[in-house]
Amino acid sequence: MRLALLAAVCGAVFVTSDADAAGTCSAQARFAVAVHGGAQSKMRDGTAQLAAIKAALTAARADLQNGASAVDVVEKIVKAFEDSGRFNTGKGAIANAAGQVETDASIMDGNGLRSGAVASMTALKNPVAAARLVMEADRHVLVVGDRGQDYVLGLGAVRVTPDYFNNTGKPKLEPVSEKPHGTVGAVALDRCGHLAAATSTGGFDAKVPGRVGDSPIVGAGVYAADGVAAFSGTGHGEFFIRFNAAKDAADRIAYAHTPLATAMQQELFDVLKPVGAEGGMIGIDAKGNVALDYNSLGMLRGFATDRSEPAVAQYEGTKGTKAGK
Repeated sequence: MRLALLAAVCGAVFVTSDADAAGTCSAQARFAVAVHGGAQSKMRDGTAQLAAIKAALTAARADLQNGASAVDVVEKIVKAFEDSGRFNTGKGAIANAAGQVETDASIMDGNGLRSGAVASMTALKNPVAAARLVMEADRHVLVVGDRGQDYVLGLGAVRVTPDYFNNTGKPKLEPVSEKPHGTVGAVALDRCGHLAAATSTGGFDAKVPGRVGDSPIVGAGVYAADGVAAFSGTGHGEFFIRFNAAKDAADRIAYAHTPLATAMQQELFDVLKPVGAEGGMIGIDAKGNVALDYNSLGMLRGFATDRSEPAVAQYEGTKGTKAGK
């Protein structure tokens, strides 16, 4: 009864099936996955990042075809990005003003609106895996700082020392002029019809120690609800938090029946852009439509579906597809 009421309030539809119980998804042919590697404020060579994105999409497409769950797929993608050292997350996370890496991450399962998040982590190899542990423990949603880190280490998160990260010990008094975001994210629709999203970041360059952006905030930098859509965001996190960007875009779909791509455009260009907030979003709706859009110069991004091979772009190029195309 409680779950049914929650679904009605959120405009979401939660579906369980024999495939769920078996641990694989095969109820429908349709599936989709999309990723981002951060908003871009200036021209830069993203060859290595695009190669990592394409590789992740190729693997995810095969996993989804073989019945993997959306939540497993988004975690696997983001973990790979964290491990690569090529993005502002995990091993490659940029340092704060004190020269210390502090990472944030979240994951959300649209099947029941389950979610987990971590923030201001300083010694975790894979923040997104720690967020998944928080979600699966089913007691809290967000844990922060040293004490929250002790909690997830107790749940099985992998600890690393400061020398694991590429950018520790490099304090800066001011952010660099290009405003690097580099946050990574993934969204997926699996063959059970479930949606999921995950986001992970090192935050702004030279941020104040203890600063937390939108990436671990459900409704701001991440959101997923079955029957509606899944979103991950990247950009000026303070504004994504203030405007509850991911949930606002989902509500446009749930309550106003706005198409996915239009809902995302309205959020980025009508809500965020007028207040000077640069960034981007990726999204998949319950029908398998995919949208990838940004109001900045560019965004590292890509997608794949049951009918579409992986497509990637950094500046001009792909911004998604309609279901079945």
